[in-house]
Formats: sequence, structure tokens, C-alpha cells
Amino acid sequence: MIKPTTDTIKKGIGYWWLYLLTGLVLVGIGIWVFISPAEAYVSLSIIFAWGMLITGMLETAFSISARKLIDGWGWTLAGGILDVVIGTYLLSYPLVTMQVLPFILGFWLLFRGFSAIGLSLHIKSLTKNWGWLLLLGIFISFFGFMILIFPAIGVLNIILWTALSFIAAGIFRIVLAFKLKKIAT
Repeated sequence: MIKPTTDTIKKGIGYWWLYLLTGLVLVGIGIWVFISPAEAYVSLSIIFAWGMLITGMLETAFSISARKLIDGWGWTLAGGILDVVIGTYLLSYPLVTMQVLPFILGFWLLFRGFSAIGLSLHIKSLTKNWGWLLLLGIFISFFGFMILIFPAIGVLNIILWTALSFIAAGIFRIVLAFKLKKIAT
């Protein structure tokens, strides 16, 4: 994996608002799952698919917008495209998705958590209190790991871990967006 340098991260900071939008979408999905637990599992495959599709589009837009400014932008593009492809697949086959949702969700969250950890380590020289971003990345990874380990405990467990995971992933992106905005000014 190509590690972005401090200079390349600084060049892409102007697109901080795309991380903010992505974070707001993820937090909104997490809150909805908490508010509607009975309907959540039935529709979780559709909500999850839309969430992946939308965040994939936003991440793809960010990587394309910043491609001339950031070395290694292809990794961000690949992650965004992967989310778009998986989100599209999940929307196409919701019944199958309900059966394998814990595994898809767990692996996706692990990928996102590890990405968040890596990004937080890359920007630590640019901002104070970067440890909060690292902690949120660890939480995202933890939630993904818990979903993979305990998928059979029941619908409530999946709903709880899913809601917490989406909220943690959203908060990570919102905090990151404001840190990038502060660096840009």
C-alpha cells in the first residue's frame, strides 16, 4: 500500500467536506437502526447497501477530485469503487444479503476500521489530538470483529453492533473532516 506523504495529504485537504457528508450519512444510518430495531434487520440489507453505495460514490468523488494532488489516490478510489460494487450487488439480492449480512458487514467494517487507523497515523504530524481518530478506527475494527465472532447471537446483537459501527465510522469521518478543514485554514 502506498502511504501518502504529509505534502500529499495537505494538497487534498480542500475536499474535507466530502468526508463530512460521508460521516453524516453513516451517523444517520446508525441512529435509524437504533430507533427502528424491529424493522432494522429486515431492511438492514437495503439500508446497508444504500449506505455502502452512497459512501462509495462520495469516496470515489473525493479520490477523483484530488487525484492530481494526492499520491496513492488510487487506493481511495479502489475502496470507493469496491463500496459501489458491493452496495449495488447487495441492492440486487436483498434476500441473499440478509443471510450473509453479518459476514459482509463484519469484513467491510474491518476494512474501514483498518483504513481509519492507517489514515489517523498518517495525519498525526498535521494535527493535535489525532489519537481520537486512531481510537475511533480501533472501535470500528472492534465492532466489525465482534459482528464476525458473534453473528448467531441474534438479531438484536447484529442491530446493536451495526448501529454502533455506523455511528463510530460516521463520527470518525466527521472529526477527520473538521481536522482537515482546520489544517486548510
